[in-house]
Amino acid sequence: MHLLKTVFHIHTDYSDDSDNTIEHLLDAAGRLGVHALAVTDHDTIDGARQLAARAPRGLKVIVGQEISTAGGHLIGLFLREPIAPGLSPRATARDIRRQGGLVVAPHPFNTIFSCGLREAVYDILDLIDIVEISNAQNLLPWPNRRSQRFAAQYSFPAIVGSDTHHRDSLCSCYQLMPLFDGPAAFLASLGRAVLATGRHPLGYFARSALVIARSRLGLPTADYGRNCTTSRTSHPLQPSPVPTAE
Repeated sequence: MHLLKTVFHIHTDYSDDSDNTIEHLLDAAGRLGVHALAVTDHDTIDGARQLAARAPRGLKVIVGQEISTAGGHLIGLFLREPIAPGLSPRATARDIRRQGGLVVAPHPFNTIFSCGLREAVYDILDLIDIVEISNAQNLLPWPNRRSQRFAAQYSFPAIVGSDTHHRDSLCSCYQLMPLFDGPAAFLASLGRAVLATGRHPLGYFARSALVIARSRLGLPTADYGRNCTTSRTSHPLQPSPVPTAE
């Protein structure tokens, strides 16, 4: 059976905190044998549309969006139109569903930045389709462990997310999935997928720290957000209290 190497949770430079160009991602996918990319820029689908328009034969591009809700981030997959940021998690999930898209809870228990839904995730149990059980940007292990327990407790399909923002960091984690075409087939395929978990190398986190520091000092951040035209209501560079082990 042919399996698709599928990387979920990718940011392009249409996100304000990423320097991944369309050209770089297409090149990296080819070099690394990736068959499907789920592009989920912050509060826009422009980068995903651009990548889909330029993708070569044999490379699937899922148009997605990481949406800044009033209670944390949600991801919509297989979107036709962008989802408005700033709404409640429930209203956001309903808007994704109205398009026939899939609702993904990314890094739901992330505690370092103001992006995890945390306890708000329990308010939308009836609307979640998929839970990201491992996020390669989680430097510490317990947010992923809690996500795994949460997905298992409520029998949600699991996915692993690269959450890549920097160049040369595409495949820290991925899934090997049977062929799919569309939301329903993607869900069915995910249930039979082999999940390859992983974390970005320490150099990735050093680059993140540098970008955060330069941003807070009002200094240029090179090519990060070169094509970004959106302003998020919940910015990931706003830290929350230091987490404690759970």
